[in-house]
Amino acid sequence: MKLVSRIAAFALTAVVGTSALHAENNAAQQEDAQQEAAAKKDYSTTNAVATGKDVKAPVVPVAATTTPTFTCLVSENYDSRYMFRGVDVLAGTGLLSTTFAPTWHITANDAITVPLWYATAVKSNKNASQYRELDVPINYLHTFDSGFSLGAGYTLYNYFNLPGGKRPSGTGIQNEVNVTGGYTKKVGDVTLNSSLTYYYELGTANQYTYGSINPGSSFLTPSLGASIPLNFMKKDGSVTFNPNTQYNFSFVYNTGQNNGATDYVSGANNWQFQLPVTWQVTKVWSVTGYWAYSYQGLGLTGVNSQTASSLGWAGCSIGASF
Repeated sequence: MKLVSRIAAFALTAVVGTSALHAENNAAQQEDAQQEAAAKKDYSTTNAVATGKDVKAPVVPVAATTTPTFTCLVSENYDSRYMFRGVDVLAGTGLLSTTFAPTWHITANDAITVPLWYATAVKSNKNASQYRELDVPINYLHTFDSGFSLGAGYTLYNYFNLPGGKRPSGTGIQNEVNVTGGYTKKVGDVTLNSSLTYYYELGTANQYTYGSINPGSSFLTPSLGASIPLNFMKKDGSVTFNPNTQYNFSFVYNTGQNNGATDYVSGANNWQFQLPVTWQVTKVWSVTGYWAYSYQGLGLTGVNSQTASSLGWAGCSIGASF
């Protein structure tokens, strides 16, 4: 259920993983990463939605050759829809969210990130206006000198005032683990990246009644992206175009319409792409705007609603990295 921030996604991610990027895409991600090359900085990795992943895409930090022991990203995000893993979760309602993502660079090639994400629904839909969400992820990433990376993570999703929820006061939780692999290659001024992330749902501890997802279900996100400096706008490379595309698979994770009845989806879930542009205004501050599109023909269902087969949405973010 999550991308700006998630595509909406996070700035410290390379994942597979946003603000409303919860984001997928989060996926996470990816997705967004703060990297430093020996010669110059890759400005596309410092904003929470630079890679245009889903609102809540897992955030995996990319280790740099010369980084402090601890870094942090803080961002404020807006998404016109809460799109997460192909589903329009709150029926067109937008999200305002905050990302706080501290990273511990254990070594030059190993990092742990805790990208906390808190979101609140924009009051364009009275049935969802009280919705709140707090995600508590922890992600580890090892980056090889060859450009390959491997990572793993855990996320606790906390849902509050979920419309139509059968749980008390619409409160729910979700426990999820993920593993991810990626590859990054620089070709001239352009950075190409690919990733494959697998998410698995643990269910809830001690059969806790607030569980919100089908235990044992899973989700697979292959992703391709690039970071392209727009030198015609700023010759110092501080403005970048960071397109990303995903073709996602659900394994009894999402639900959709099957011959008029709602059933779990297994197989192809949705195809989507994100088109973010980031301007690194200063060494600390950056701004990002994006447009995204998703297509699915399964009648995927959100909260008391069915997701349109073809839809677009947009968002923006302002971030500070330390």
